[in-house]
Amino acid sequence: MRSFRAAGFLLAALPLAAAEPALTHLYPVAGQQGTTVSVSVAGKIEPWPPKIWVDAPGIDFKAGEAKGKVSVEIAKDAAPGPHLVRFYNEQGASAPRFFIVSTERELPEVEPNNDFRTPQKIANLPATISGRLDKAGDVDCFAVTLKSGERVTARVDAYVLGSTFDAMIRIVDPDGTPLAFNHDGRTLDPLLTWEAPRDGTFIVQLMGFAYPATAAVGLTGGEGCVYRLHLAAGVPPPEPGAAGEISEQEPNDSAANAQAIAVPTTIAACIQTAGDEDRFTFSAVKQRAYEFKVASAREGSPLDAWLKIENKDDKELARNDDAPLSRDPQLTWTAPADGTFTVVIGDLTHHGGPAFTYRLALAEAVPSVTATTDTHSIVVPPGKTADVKVILKRANGFKAKLQLAAKNLPEGVTAPDVDIAEKAGDATLKLIAAAEAMPTGQPIQLFLRDPESGVEHPVRFLMTATSENNGVPAGYTELVIDSTDQLWLTVTAK
Repeated sequence: MRSFRAAGFLLAALPLAAAEPALTHLYPVAGQQGTTVSVSVAGKIEPWPPKIWVDAPGIDFKAGEAKGKVSVEIAKDAAPGPHLVRFYNEQGASAPRFFIVSTERELPEVEPNNDFRTPQKIANLPATISGRLDKAGDVDCFAVTLKSGERVTARVDAYVLGSTFDAMIRIVDPDGTPLAFNHDGRTLDPLLTWEAPRDGTFIVQLMGFAYPATAAVGLTGGEGCVYRLHLAAGVPPPEPGAAGEISEQEPNDSAANAQAIAVPTTIAACIQTAGDEDRFTFSAVKQRAYEFKVASAREGSPLDAWLKIENKDDKELARNDDAPLSRDPQLTWTAPADGTFTVVIGDLTHHGGPAFTYRLALAEAVPSVTATTDTHSIVVPPGKTADVKVILKRANGFKAKLQLAAKNLPEGVTAPDVDIAEKAGDATLKLIAAAEAMPTGQPIQLFLRDPESGVEHPVRFLMTATSENNGVPAGYTELVIDSTDQLWLTVTAK
């Protein structure tokens, strides 16, 4: 669990027109340990300056007198990686946004660099550039010098930061001739590895279309189009495999030569050729549940995987293409009888090749419960109550009795525990502020408690979400931090 900085405070009265801050983006979105970074703030934050909360110590945000500007002092021992940031006042708090602590230097993007003939020069690799597409039509250009046969890998973080553009990478020569291009990698963010055909200087270009997509056709830009561009020499190492991972044994494309695997197992495999299907047999027990998880798209593979379960007569029993909030398949299946069954993997577009790799994880499904809320911020006046609805999802026969409770509440606020029936799919917790409760704002946690075992299951606010508008996808299926159990409670002034 993360360590959290205390955020309780007493607030002076603010003008009646004040509203909770609406923080949308920070730029730059990252800084190196042991440095101080000047950051621009996007959103509607009235009045200025706000109070600022960060989810870990050693990352000190200070709002300056200039509206929309903050400085971030990052301690040398600040925890590396992504962190959550909130702006707040006596009216409430913004949704959490991201700031990343890096162990390496973050190069700032230097404008103007939108012409391939006058790119920003990157002297040494590896390098990470914190940048932004400032306006419509913007194309950020970065020059790297390579020797013949040397490879460079370019990777972008934008979609995973909740940015408002769908990024693309292109490599051109000094004359502007296109040499390589990529649009989507592990996520909607691009990932490109390219080998220089000769000694020389080459230009990495970064650009993008509006996300969610609009009717306009053209390159986008704006305060929400923030990114981090990672440039490195060579090919990136593969993601670490699971303990006990085994390798696929070809041929295994028919029932006669299917590869036998045990439960549990994780297997590293590849759809070798167009139209290839991989088959793995396993033994199952009647009425026992099994989980199948494929990792392909999220590891940068071009494989658009599907997964199905067949019985000994090759009859399809279950199938999945994309799991919720994922481009990879996942399936929980209950065996209808004792016996041997087959899990089959293929590509939806009937393509294949050495790059079409994936990992298949198979294990018995264990009873579990998750709890989420659509509320990231709760406001309650003194002498009033606020209801927080929590959605429960029980899986694989989870039947334990539960209680919904809260902790880390400020003085003057209580929340009676709520008993939850075994089959209930939701519950509501009442936060009660006493008439004499002082104005305050701070993170709190809600959780499900198993009264018999004492095990606690946190209630989380999901920052990932998807939607469609007339068939146009929106939302984000994967972010640098997908969820948080740090809900915000504001007790307003009388």
